[in-house]
Amino acid sequence: DNDRRVLTHSDLSSAEPQPYEDTVDREMTIHLTGNMERFTFSFDGRKFSEQPGPYWFEHGERLRLWLVNHTMMEHPIHLHGMWMQIENGRDHEDIPYKHTVLVQPGEKLPVLITPVESGDWAFHCHLLYHMDAGMFQVVRVS
Repeated sequence: DNDRRVLTHSDLSSAEPQPYEDTVDREMTIHLTGNMERFTFSFDGRKFSEQPGPYWFEHGERLRLWLVNHTMMEHPIHLHGMWMQIENGRDHEDIPYKHTVLVQPGEKLPVLITPVESGDWAFHCHLLYHMDAGMFQVVRVS
């Protein structure tokens, strides 16, 4: 009875014009994984020290990245050096830009990315203890 409401990703819209095409060049899925008994967190079942190499994004491609949370915790996923756009049901012109997206337990969240800066970029859970426990990876844009 206090006239408040909780905002969700679907409430967000872009305040900037959309510079990217609606066409997606490639899709990729990254699984957010972990073991609460061992207190380990990871991407695709491997903590950072076990990863075979960086995730690869092609410069200028339009990538749909699916973030699938297999844990019972929320993860604020942060991608350095580029924007993620949440596909939240809005028209293409109105999808919001985010550096960090909150992936809820059991959620499969699609984000659009167009890498325009080459190099190696950090990709991690923004909860420091999750990142320190292994939920960190490098994204290589080339």
